[in-house]
Amino acid sequence: MGSQSVICIGELLIDFFCTDDVDLTEGRNFLKSAGGAPANVSAAIAKLGGDAAFSGKTGKDPFGYFLKQTLDAVHVDTSMLIMDEKAPTTLAFVSLKQNGERDFVFNRGADALFTLEDIDLEKVNDAKILHFGSATALLSDPFCTAYLRLMSIAKDNGQFVSFDPNYREDLWKGIVSEFISTAKKAIAVSDFVKVSDEELEISGAKDHKEGVAILHEIGAGIVSFANKAGALVCTKIGAIDALPSLKEVEVSL
Repeated sequence: MGSQSVICIGELLIDFFCTDDVDLTEGRNFLKSAGGAPANVSAAIAKLGGDAAFSGKTGKDPFGYFLKQTLDAVHVDTSMLIMDEKAPTTLAFVSLKQNGERDFVFNRGADALFTLEDIDLEKVNDAKILHFGSATALLSDPFCTAYLRLMSIAKDNGQFVSFDPNYREDLWKGIVSEFISTAKKAIAVSDFVKVSDEELEISGAKDHKEGVAILHEIGAGIVSFANKAGALVCTKIGAIDALPSLKEVEVSL
């Protein structure tokens, strides 16, 4: 892994998807799948031919080994994956009911215990791009403190910091204001921020143009906003490109 690599930092977990189209109380059949937003990003980069590494924590259990093997299979560098002997791998159970509503249960495990001591700072400091996009990282300490501290260290080192707030309503019920406050701290040190309609509410703006401008004021360098209608990528100077359809976006690494 060289200095041009991307390191994705955050959660790696098991998603159990109920295949019965009923709520979790009634569901009996589940499909096991590797999950975790930053892990997904590392896999996508590797599949596109990029040089990607993942840094996070799972349990040292069958699920943790499955997740490691999944990333290894697509050539993601897992040398910075910590497998905790005392905490289990984080599990998420999800069912999409016939009425379209989602039933969700989250059993948090080892990913929550990720600390600065778990990070190989020598490898991290050698990377050009650090991507932070964990749905769980901002929930609680020690993970949250480690996440924000590492973002600041990377910013001070002159590395490119990418951040996806990755808001999940099921995880932040009753504490949305806490999410907004913490997400703003991360945005303030980010060179690139990707937001959806829902996440743009962090800004408190009434429309996406005002919202993007506020994110720039907070500190974001480049802001990528996307919804079902299309995508907009903006710098502090102005729009780079406005795309009428997300299908027209071509990714190259």
